[in-house]
Amino acid sequence: MNEKGLMEKIILATALVLAGCHAMAQSGSKAKLPHCSDDPRGKPPQYPDSLRGSGIHGTVILQAVVSEKGCTQSVVIVQKLDPALDELAKEMVNSWKFKPAAKDGKPVMVNVQIPVDFNDPGAPLR
Repeated sequence: MNEKGLMEKIILATALVLAGCHAMAQSGSKAKLPHCSDDPRGKPPQYPDSLRGSGIHGTVILQAVVSEKGCTQSVVIVQKLDPALDELAKEMVNSWKFKPAAKDGKPVMVNVQIPVDFNDPGAPLR
């Protein structure tokens, strides 16, 4: 497989994972999520009660290495929103198990950027 084909697969795999980010960021439980769980659609932590009604909304962008096993490593926040939401996004991404990228049919480690959207569910409607 050439480099262009590998990049297309990486982009496709990332897009599939990101398709559920917005909805996943809006609901969940307060329990800490296990790292690299087998259920990538597991419920993430809830929008913090302390921030409800604050109107804070936007996107946290994380950079991570996805291993050959689909687990995240070296997750760093590259675009911050709010300290509590930044940590929630990081915890959420650490809990996901990605489909690894492949080169020549074998899983490979890749570096990806992952946006996580947050909307305040307690904000007044406009």
